[in-house]
Amino acid sequence: MNRLAFSIIVVIICAFPLLNAQVQLSGSVFHDKNKDGIHNSGEKGIKDIPVSNGRDIVLTDRKGFFHIVADSNDVVFIMQPSGWKVPVNDYNIPQYYKNIRLKKGPDNLKYKGFTDPIPLPEKLAFPLYKSKNRGDKIRAIISGDPQPRDSAEVRYFRDEILNKMLTEKDAEFYIPLGDIMYDDLSLYPYYLEQVSRLGIPIWHIFGNHDINYRAPSDSLAKETWRTYFGPDYYSFEYGNVHFIALNTVFYKGWNVEKNKKGSYLGKLHDNQTAWLENDLSLVSSDKQIVFLSHIPIISDVYKGKRVELTNRDQLYKMVHDRNKILALSGHMHYLENMELTADHGWTGEAEFRNLNLGAGCGAWWYGPIQANGVPYGFHYDGTPNGYFMFDFSKNNFNYEFIPSKSDPNQTFRISSPSDRMTTASMDTSILAVNVFFGGPKTIVSCTIDGNEIWLKKAVTAEDPYINRLIQLYPDLYPNVEDMPINAHMWLGEFPTLSVGNHTIHVQVINDNGITENQAKIFEIY
Repeated sequence: MNRLAFSIIVVIICAFPLLNAQVQLSGSVFHDKNKDGIHNSGEKGIKDIPVSNGRDIVLTDRKGFFHIVADSNDVVFIMQPSGWKVPVNDYNIPQYYKNIRLKKGPDNLKYKGFTDPIPLPEKLAFPLYKSKNRGDKIRAIISGDPQPRDSAEVRYFRDEILNKMLTEKDAEFYIPLGDIMYDDLSLYPYYLEQVSRLGIPIWHIFGNHDINYRAPSDSLAKETWRTYFGPDYYSFEYGNVHFIALNTVFYKGWNVEKNKKGSYLGKLHDNQTAWLENDLSLVSSDKQIVFLSHIPIISDVYKGKRVELTNRDQLYKMVHDRNKILALSGHMHYLENMELTADHGWTGEAEFRNLNLGAGCGAWWYGPIQANGVPYGFHYDGTPNGYFMFDFSKNNFNYEFIPSKSDPNQTFRISSPSDRMTTASMDTSILAVNVFFGGPKTIVSCTIDGNEIWLKKAVTAEDPYINRLIQLYPDLYPNVEDMPINAHMWLGEFPTLSVGNHTIHVQVINDNGITENQAKIFEIY
């Protein structure tokens, strides 16, 4: 938004039937000075607040009023503007939306949705409060998939990830990038009890395992989601950053013929692309654009309709002339640090960073048990599970990966050599360094006994460390036909060494400015 005056929505709804089962909604916007949720005398209406039905966007007039058409089963929402905050509920879920349900919902969904109509009250209030942070610097916790399969794994996420997040005292908000659940949507309340303890707003992103799979269509697949989190795509602002939460999961509906859950693909449906174009038209050119999605826009590691956004060219076109663009995603349970180029279909002048942040659950909590009773949960690319801290300034961003493990491997691991190897194995061994969030600007240097060894970034490679772990504990991992690959391994040829002890030194200079040095003694016998 390029307008500085913002406020709060109080929606005064007057509904009457329109064609195609639609209703006309009217409302107003005001600043709730005393934070009671009521439009009291002296709380003035404010103009130019965006209000959307998921396709169209209207702005409030000079007195804060608006009119918008919505479907009889719909969600209407506002955008949180910079300098303001929407209130949150007991679970710290931002209350910037109102579900409209004038018709009874479907009865055959496995998990509860809007089974009964919601009466339209005479007056609806969505307060905005002034933010203490004026936006010079915004700090946020952002992570990939929590994805618990049962209540025990909700506790794993709490003990391994949330407890560590609690130490991030200056975070403004938290964003989990989809797959909040692993199909069992009845666990939402238990999950919310845990995550609400962070005490900051939590902006959730919709994932493929958050689908109500019994739904016959994509439009009904989010019924349960909306009862807890509201819209499955939306935007909000902090400081000079315009965050856009996308739903990149398009569900084809329950497979009636085979009586099983249907398929999905990475896609923005037509209403969402129309909304996105409308949303971006209101955002001034000086703001940073940050896309938040579950399925990535694109990947250098894995390809396919279920793991990339199939209509990303439409998205590229909408931001072609923007100055600063960042895309953050989950879904793939590995870390990936990319700068988009013409090879990815991006032809804009701006730097377009595309970062996959892995998963809070790592590789679905597989692996050996730690002393705290939680499985190690390494991703299959060999990186530890964890989360990211992002710092957004007026014109830039920076990040830091926070691994869940309390060990010295903060940014990388010397995956090969291991502690001991035979002289015969030297000919077939490689040097391997896993730089957890290594990208095109990462610098890696290595010496063995003071002699420089050249390491080259691999496009896709296996991590010997995670391979050894899977082979050592085959009963703790599912069957893996092909060992996982990643795009952040630095590899080199193993030199000829004498029998005895040797020392390897590795330095990594990450693109976020963090430099780390590690050393390791290993033995040739």
